[in-house]
Amino acid sequence: MTTTAKTPAVCARCGAKLSRGNTDTVCSPCRRAIGPAAAVAQATPAAKPVSWLPAPAERTAPPDGSNLGDVLKAYRALHKLKQQDLADLLGYDQSYVSLLERGKRVIKDMDELRRLAQVLGLPEDELGLLPTVEPTVVSASSGEADPQDAAEEQRRWRMTRRDLNRHRSELTSAAARLYPDVGRAGNSPVLTTAGWMWPEPLDFGDINLTWLPQTVPPEIVGAEPESEGVRPLAATGGRFARYSQAIRMVDRPSLFVNRPSFRLLDVTQIDGRPKLSFGYTTYFDMADVCEGVAHELAGAWLATGSDPAWIGEPNWDALPFRALVGDPFDLGRRPLLPSIDTLTIRLAPDGTASFPLHHRAASNVALAGGTYHIMPAGVFQPSSVMPWDQSNDFDLWRNVLREYAEEFLGDPEADGSSGEPIDYDGVEPFRTLNEARRAGKIRPYCFGIGLDPLTLAGEILSAVVIEADVYDSVFSGMVSRNTEGNVITGTGKAGGIDFTEANIRHLLENEPLASAAAACLDLAWQHRGLILN
Repeated sequence: MTTTAKTPAVCARCGAKLSRGNTDTVCSPCRRAIGPAAAVAQATPAAKPVSWLPAPAERTAPPDGSNLGDVLKAYRALHKLKQQDLADLLGYDQSYVSLLERGKRVIKDMDELRRLAQVLGLPEDELGLLPTVEPTVVSASSGEADPQDAAEEQRRWRMTRRDLNRHRSELTSAAARLYPDVGRAGNSPVLTTAGWMWPEPLDFGDINLTWLPQTVPPEIVGAEPESEGVRPLAATGGRFARYSQAIRMVDRPSLFVNRPSFRLLDVTQIDGRPKLSFGYTTYFDMADVCEGVAHELAGAWLATGSDPAWIGEPNWDALPFRALVGDPFDLGRRPLLPSIDTLTIRLAPDGTASFPLHHRAASNVALAGGTYHIMPAGVFQPSSVMPWDQSNDFDLWRNVLREYAEEFLGDPEADGSSGEPIDYDGVEPFRTLNEARRAGKIRPYCFGIGLDPLTLAGEILSAVVIEADVYDSVFSGMVSRNTEGNVITGTGKAGGIDFTEANIRHLLENEPLASAAAACLDLAWQHRGLILN
């Protein structure tokens, strides 16, 4: 008779194979490290671990996994272990632990870093790993849905999104009227508040970014009862749990990917310089709230028969989700993922200037579709989920550099597939752009931070002035169309739109500009003496 060998039992803490006859749930090294009482507790699933490491109030960047050596030494000191004891616990040779502690070896396998975090009882983000993104599911709280009712509701939902994109300019103006006592960024509808706009444009290098390792989840996530009106019925029963899930399932644009991103948590001043503090969020977290409140306003307007009077004087009665959000500048209330919106100005030797625009195709993008936008513009996020990219990309200028490669040159979006952090000083076009910045031939300026009134999305408003010889060299292969829409260059010098008062006023008064584009154009013109000098 043939028998099947039993699979050896493994340690509930570290995953190591247990010796034959061992009736414990953890191996001997784990028992020595954590004590008998804690060893018994390993048999049951535990809540998310709380870090035993000293917690700094803030950091200069997200953890990138390079602190593993210090973590191992701290763990040994905490539990009074020798290197061999820790090696047994981790399933390593003692010599390998020594190399890790001295920084002579680096672990870049994310699964292995997750295993180490579990064994050491640390939150994964202490080793540079992103918080786990839970999959969105369909809520069954509303019971079974009739398939015909679901199909009809989804049809109406798609039509509302179409009208949202077709009438963004009018709806943005209506949304701005809901906040009559809130400040504006320049002569634009962009909302802003005290301390969010600088008295004059600042170089990117004058803006201090910090990372907050201990953050509180937002109070509003877009799954609340007040958001039911923008979450259609699903054919499987119940309503979609989040607005982003409805976009994916009912009206998915060609570019709609849930990526880790940097959540703005605080805007302060330090030694007279702006200080922006960040934690983690995701693109879908932002869309669940931002596109949700925009959809709600569009739906309320359509319910009046597209009454122009309602656009002129909207009221809060039909906007329960927006009312729930409340103060749009309360950064603990909702996840605020800012975009970096950059007006790129080509400066000729004779002092004349020009700039391109971007017509964002509504079928390609989820946000600001059907509008003219400045370019580049992209949300503030790392290039990949790899720990070293999260730290290496925590920089406003580097985010803009990647967008130049993507939007101007049509390069594939950086995704960390190389397994190494981006070499911004060694890879083109980043190298040439960085060299030109150091030489003073590229000058990046930031005006401040605002909110799009329709979506309440965050906008880091900026302009980059590039001298003509650098611009023409780096962007000689500039595309006429990219993954987000068409590039508009006009009939000015070097194929750009002339940076003149007449053109700026025409765009602000007559064209469907994204609100952030209107703010940057107006502010750049106001400060042209400084930024073009």
